[in-house]
Amino acid sequence: MTTSTPSRPTAPARADAARLPRSRTSKSQPREPADLTAALPPAFEAFCALNRDSYLDYARAHLPHVQAHRLVRGLLGELAVGWLDIVGSPNPQARAWTHLRTRVQLTAPALPALQTCSPHQYDALVLHCRLGYTSAGAAAVMGLDASKIRYLVLSATSARRQAVRHLHPRPAVSRAA
Repeated sequence: MTTSTPSRPTAPARADAARLPRSRTSKSQPREPADLTAALPPAFEAFCALNRDSYLDYARAHLPHVQAHRLVRGLLGELAVGWLDIVGSPNPQARAWTHLRTRVQLTAPALPALQTCSPHQYDALVLHCRLGYTSAGAAAVMGLDASKIRYLVLSATSARRQAVRHLHPRPAVSRAA
């Protein structure tokens, strides 16, 4: 006689389930955001929205279009990295403008007729006489009072005012091999 052993129902194979990684999210922990790009502070985004075009105007007055865009994009990146220091300064607008002026002057030095101007006077002349900004507009971008811009423009010699009106972007340097 043969005896048969009662067969037990077999459970489905779970070999595949053992190899799958477990979800790291649990109901007690919040889900991670899908977008991992860095979020910029709203104050910095507002600063960029207010100043980007003016910074580009100033850079384009000295540099070719593409080079001006690169310079301003790099500057805004630098400002983003040091934003807490800049916003903590007594005049963040003036501090950011100084960064722009320095980068532009390193890339495209001033014309000989304008090299003896103070930096503020040179910038006021470029913004007001060359680019057509009002005194208030130039003052807002540079972080100065409008009366200071008017003084800087009116105290400049007529030769300096004429020289800045003829300011043109320097041609791009070709890097031929």
